[in-house]
Amino acid sequence: MPEKPEIVISQLVNRINENSRRIKLIEQKIDKIEESVSRLDKSVFDQINNIKIDLERINSKIVMINEKLSEIDSQIADINKNLAKAATKIEVKQLESFIDLINPITSKFVTKEEMENFLERKLKKA
Repeated sequence: MPEKPEIVISQLVNRINENSRRIKLIEQKIDKIEESVSRLDKSVFDQINNIKIDLERINSKIVMINEKLSEIDSQIADINKNLAKAATKIEVKQLESFIDLINPITSKFVTKEEMENFLERKLKKA
């Protein structure tokens, strides 16, 4: 059964219109996807730049911390050298004992006059 050419043309026009509509929808979806990809690219680019900036800050802080640690190491070495030169507890106790021994306030020293009198008495007895 042959169809009338008008019906065939009408069906073809309908199909073409439907296909055109579908193509238009697909193009719109592609445009939306391209916009989304573009936004994502920009977002990723911005985040990468922010990460680079953060890494530079972290790196400068690490350099600063390393410098401070070097200074602290140097100061500790100086302190250790000075501690090696400092007197120990035992040495301080020995100095205290020696000072107590020769301290005129706590020790009993003989004056010249007392010694002369003592020697004169000893010589008289002998």
